[in-house]
Amino acid sequence: GNPTSMELNFASNYAEEDNYGFALMKWKLANVVPEGIYEIKVETQCTELGGPADFDMFSTSILSGVIDLTLPEHYGQVLPLRDTVLLGEELVVVFTEPLCCKKPFTFDLQVIIDGTDYEFDREELQVVCEGRKIGFQIDPTIGVDVEGIMGKSFSIEVGKIGADSKSNIFDVNGNAMEDNIKLNKAFAGINLDEASSSFTFTLENVVCSVDEVGTFTDEIKSKIMLLLGLETSDTNRIVLTSLQCENGNTVITTTTLLPPSTDGGGGRSLRTASLLSSTGGIDTQHSISLFKKLHDLSQEKPRGENLLSTLEGRRVFAEEKDSNNNRIGFLFHVSDLKIIPSVSDTKAMLTTESDKLDEEEELYQFASSRK
Repeated sequence: GNPTSMELNFASNYAEEDNYGFALMKWKLANVVPEGIYEIKVETQCTELGGPADFDMFSTSILSGVIDLTLPEHYGQVLPLRDTVLLGEELVVVFTEPLCCKKPFTFDLQVIIDGTDYEFDREELQVVCEGRKIGFQIDPTIGVDVEGIMGKSFSIEVGKIGADSKSNIFDVNGNAMEDNIKLNKAFAGINLDEASSSFTFTLENVVCSVDEVGTFTDEIKSKIMLLLGLETSDTNRIVLTSLQCENGNTVITTTTLLPPSTDGGGGRSLRTASLLSSTGGIDTQHSISLFKKLHDLSQEKPRGENLLSTLEGRRVFAEEKDSNNNRIGFLFHVSDLKIIPSVSDTKAMLTTESDKLDEEEELYQFASSRK
């Protein structure tokens, strides 16, 4: 717009002067100056004292600034646009304008699962703040009883939680939300026996190269079989992809454990020796339970040695024999669990209704906008 000017008298009674002779004036903006981006230049003119003219005046350089008095607000509904979500799926809260997303985050976040003792704050969740959105998810590897929370409802609150909290949701110019965001969702009660689990398996303290990392496929499968006590016939239930060699001594791969067979026609299933019943029958463990076993074993590392539970409950070192029949141990860890539901469960519980797909896509695009 066109430049405008205003004359202010710092000698008047509306200016506040401190003990050191500095005068301060507050600029009234609300309902007076329109919001927008401004360039400000301040010039002062003092009473002439008879000296050089430059002594009686001062001019600042041009200062750029924003006048923004609009508070951020929750926009639309929480994504995805369905009542049930998958454990580990990201939920996204969208806002009317870009947020202050500098770390540490300025807002509180709390998730409480109904009918359980589970209560997670921001530090215990995986949280992303960018543009106009706050996204978060529960990490399935943090010790959650996956079976116990299937189908459970949960509440979410974002903003300033607790009377003594100094936190809040702020926009990029420091305006805070007036009210907290509160909502409810539920975990889809999927059939875990038909679900797969995908995760990152890291094998440490090995010698590898980028060109030959693919040769570790069978070795890693064998180690997973050893850790879980699986039968040789179950090897095809373990799928490895994207093998990578890092620093010449670490192999990282995306691992998928497929679900146990439910075809009733004598098909194989993932099974462990520890689950053999006294009558000789075989029980099955779903892939998420098997991941949990791997995760628990990876945490038991006294002096860097992995442990394996035996049928009698005793713990022994997770080890193999080399070509000289020497017993050797190995270091590993697992992370980034993703639960992959069956096609039927995905269609029945985890698919947004067709009449909401366009709205959902528009909200996702709006959330990613930074302007």
